[in-house]
Amino acid sequence: MNYGLDIEKELSEHTEEDWIFGSTSLPCIALIPEGKREKYLPDGEIQRGKEDFQDCATRGPINKVETKFTYLYQNGLLRPENASWLEENEYVKEDRVLFSDRFIAILSGTTPRGNSLKAPIHAMHKYGLIPKSMLPAGNLTWGEYHDPRSITPEMERLGKEFLKRFSINYERVYFDTFDDLIEQDMLVVGGHAWPKPVNGVYPRTERNINHAFLYFRDRYDIFDNYIEGEGDFIKRLAKDYALLGYGYRVFITEEPGQQLTNLMERAVTLLMEWRDLLLKQLGGLWK
Repeated sequence: MNYGLDIEKELSEHTEEDWIFGSTSLPCIALIPEGKREKYLPDGEIQRGKEDFQDCATRGPINKVETKFTYLYQNGLLRPENASWLEENEYVKEDRVLFSDRFIAILSGTTPRGNSLKAPIHAMHKYGLIPKSMLPAGNLTWGEYHDPRSITPEMERLGKEFLKRFSINYERVYFDTFDDLIEQDMLVVGGHAWPKPVNGVYPRTERNINHAFLYFRDRYDIFDNYIEGEGDFIKRLAKDYALLGYGYRVFITEEPGQQLTNLMERAVTLLMEWRDLLLKQLGGLWK
């Protein structure tokens, strides 16, 4: 059974321009201490109405940015004018920031087979985010939920306005750096859903990778959009649980000029690394 992660589509969308997590990675304005992340997670929500929406690849990163924005909002870490803008445009409900999964699921091209990990995050980067209440899910069929005619010019305008205030970027993170990154941030990852839990822990399985979810706490506590039992949106996976060999880090910058500044800093760092490498090679020639 496929829960909505299309591995073939994911692999086909890799490009040489994709950002990879490493020493030159850009900072995020919302780095939540690992022990406090659960407090800011959104309420659990099953990804289906009359039919399964097959949009787990959208819900993983949306859950992540909702967690980050709620943390920023509740702790007064947003610029006051941006916090007020989120309130005035109904992104905030009961002290939590909530975004429409459906908006991104449609714009990223989700099919009945699901989607890649990359496409929904890129859609967030390109089109911005709108309030959950503006385009909710409801008891819909797959076709009704993903109908592109549901998206109005007003929604598109609001998404663009969001991007004037907040920039959403992303980079691929390979498995060998998961342990380093999870101390700083959360990851959107892929794995198999779900073997039967043993004493509350989901054991390793070699079955196909068919689902995307949010890895929010080491190792491995994940936030899901299915429940296999009561209160099971948060699942604990075995420490050797088989995951896709990489995931995605989604990060936020706030000030409109901050993205350019960060890109310049990234370029300077890369130039310095290239200079050092060149000097080292030239030094070897002179010996």
